[in-house]
Amino acid sequence: MTAFRDDNSAWSRPLDPKKDLANKPLVSKHKAFARALLYGLPIAIVIAAALYIRNADPSKLLAHDWKDVDYEGLESVQLFRDYLRYDTSYPTGNEIPAAEFLARVLEAEGIDVEIERLGTRNANLTATIEGKNPKRLVLHNHIDTEPIRRPDRWRVDPFGGVIELPFIYGRGAFDMKSIAIAQVMSMLEIKRSGKTPERTLQMLATSDEERDSWLGTRRLLRLHPEWKDEIWAVLTEGGAVEATGVDEVKYWGTEYHQKRFVDIWVCDSNPRRLKHLRRELHTNQTDWRLEPSVAKFLPIYGPTRDRRVTRRLLAKPDRLIHRLKTHPVDVDPTVLTPYVDAMLRSLISAFPVEPDPEGGFKTRIIVHLLPSLELEDVWDELVGDALKGFTYSIEEVHPPVAASDFNHEVFKLLDATMAEKLPEFTHGPLFIPYSATDARYFRQYGIQTFGFSPFHILSGDSMKMRGADERMPAPAFVKGVELYGEIVRNLVAPGD
Repeated sequence: MTAFRDDNSAWSRPLDPKKDLANKPLVSKHKAFARALLYGLPIAIVIAAALYIRNADPSKLLAHDWKDVDYEGLESVQLFRDYLRYDTSYPTGNEIPAAEFLARVLEAEGIDVEIERLGTRNANLTATIEGKNPKRLVLHNHIDTEPIRRPDRWRVDPFGGVIELPFIYGRGAFDMKSIAIAQVMSMLEIKRSGKTPERTLQMLATSDEERDSWLGTRRLLRLHPEWKDEIWAVLTEGGAVEATGVDEVKYWGTEYHQKRFVDIWVCDSNPRRLKHLRRELHTNQTDWRLEPSVAKFLPIYGPTRDRRVTRRLLAKPDRLIHRLKTHPVDVDPTVLTPYVDAMLRSLISAFPVEPDPEGGFKTRIIVHLLPSLELEDVWDELVGDALKGFTYSIEEVHPPVAASDFNHEVFKLLDATMAEKLPEFTHGPLFIPYSATDARYFRQYGIQTFGFSPFHILSGDSMKMRGADERMPAPAFVKGVELYGEIVRNLVAPGD
């Protein structure tokens, strides 16, 4: 097994994290890890709601008037279906035709578009509407999608843009072609108004996110260091809607910080040794620790919980940490759900053993780092000497980044729009412990970045994100596109 540095030179010796980690970054990264939080419910709620939603009548879970709407005739739905028909799945799909499709739609309205073609299958797109204030709001999405791992399990063509009301099916329906079309429609709306917006609006559709973003967001940020001074804020993926029904949303969260993840690939000629290693490491975790960004989030999230004891403990996270460290058995598991627990610990996950194309076998280990920690800080507690005698490589370790400020004007305007449009639901900031987005790369440059999803979806749909028959409810999509447009309009063209 060979790992690669950012100069693409081979480097295969085992890495000592305590000596080499700071100056031996590796860049290969596999992104197919626990992305269910991007648009759906926290893990602790998904399982509880799944049986109910899986067996429920969609007409009772969706807007009651969906049968009376001509969804196929709506511009946003037509664009969404057309976009889903482009196979941009990693690693075999082609992003270039999809980028050209987006460019045609935007250029038809007179919007300035640039496409950067990279090789035969990768592309980045930039579309800009100049405003009176050049410091711009960036709407970010990625063109590529997860692969089709089990095509035999798909009931419909994953690249057919199939609509069987009330659902629209296709790979990328959640991650993240739906948000891409919401952003396109927002651009079209601003341009069609015929007025110069108060602030410049830009859309970035980037490459390679499902792998490591080296050809996409990270490339653009390296090529344009001036962006750190020119970008007002970024809206991207990462938001979550905690919903069990049309009128039942417990929390609508906008991501402002996330954990860091480190991949370790361990190789050996003996699969039994790797299986034993996996069992040894799989459940390792550190002691509880309260990160500043989590300490700010939990008191906001806590009041939306059903149980009084949960609300009381989350209201004062330092008290929760003290209770966990002194009397852990007294903390009810319904208070310390896996979702909350994952915000308070660095963890380790070990994946099944698989054949290594270069010979022998391998297993993938992922370290979930709390945001302020380095790998060497938790190495002894999570890994220790377990890897002695194995060949392993530590892939890229990203530097710690500060959380985005949810007192920033963008978040406050977004929050105000949500309060006006959906006053019956609680909207607030969100810390995500199970997934990673390109927001972390913008934050490395000090750019305020927020992950927002406008779609009121249910847990049963979010669980299909990486699996067969990925789908988006048509009513949620259309209303979400309208909501996203309202938010963008309030941010760049208030009063119009």
